Amino acid sequence: MDEIELLRAAVSKASAFAGLYRLHVTRVYRYHMAHVGITKDAEDLTSQTFMAALEKLGSFRRNGSFAAWLMEIAAQKRRNDIRGNRRELPIDAVLYYQSATLPTDRVAMQRKEMEATSRALKQISPDHAEAIILTFFCDLSGSEVSRILKKSTATTQMLIARGIQELRTYSSLTQDEENTENENLAKKLINLASQITPDPHFISELEGTLVANHQPKTKWTFSLQQIASLAGWALLIATGVFLLYWRVVPNSASIKPFIANTGNAKSTAATETAFSKGTSKPSPTVRSTATRLPTLEYIVQAGDTCTYIADRFGVTIDQLITLNELNDTCDIWIDQKLRIPISPTPTPQIN
Repeated sequence: MDEIELLRAAVSKASAFAGLYRLHVTRVYRYHMAHVGITKDAEDLTSQTFMAALEKLGSFRRNGSFAAWLMEIAAQKRRNDIRGNRRELPIDAVLYYQSATLPTDRVAMQRKEMEATSRALKQISPDHAEAIILTFFCDLSGSEVSRILKKSTATTQMLIARGIQELRTYSSLTQDEENTENENLAKKLINLASQITPDPHFISELEGTLVANHQPKTKWTFSLQQIASLAGWALLIATGVFLLYWRVVPNSASIKPFIANTGNAKSTAATETAFSKGTSKPSPTVRSTATRLPTLEYIVQAGDTCTYIADRFGVTIDQLITLNELNDTCDIWIDQKLRIPISPTPTPQIN
């Protein structure tokens, strides 16, 4: 699989992440080796970098550069390592590299060149050294280096150019070529970087550790039919909740009438219960039908009570309640129309 396919599968498959690791482990190792110059320390920082990348893999955006994202983690690990009081690269440190296929004299020459480069990288500006290492030792593009350094492309190119100029001053790579151009020096840096390779045993051991610590993340996938079904259930539940709420909650638009019977000492809880259904009058009380009598209409005034009205018209409170379908407490309100039974006047008998 290519890198894009590995990135798609790395979150859920340990083998895919192991493939990414194999593609980038040398780049990360060279970065740390160029800074610390000691094999054991470079291996330790490389392990920390990939363990952190494994933990943060879910935050990587696939439309970006994985190499730049990974090297940002490596740079952070290096800065933390410096703050942790790890000893700096010694002045006589020699970069580690594999050279079994080279003649002895060539090996000695390369060691000398790499030692000089190592010293020079420690003597030039830290920003220039970082730009040089990311560009020539880590094989990153200008835009990737800019992202890691958090600088513009133009500023990054300036740092690289000035870094090469400084290396020409401190490095023995140009001691035999007074007029060596920057381009030639850049090629020599790339050639030196290619000689720095991690130990194969270390590569295999770290890969096994990463695979063992990989936690597959299951992705939720739904078909269109499943999505439609879930949406239907959600709508059904929402409708049921709305209807239940609508039936239980009182109608807030209804306005309770002012109770005229202000002198009644009983609690108005019964009246409020009757009004909670949105009606404009108390719920009726079922009573026996009264004798049909002629009635007159009376409009309740402020301060009226059932007792006052009954006494005024010579009727009983039960007659008012029955005829007007009032509740047991005979609650009335201003401007309410009541029917008042009229008792027939008895005809005097003539002897």
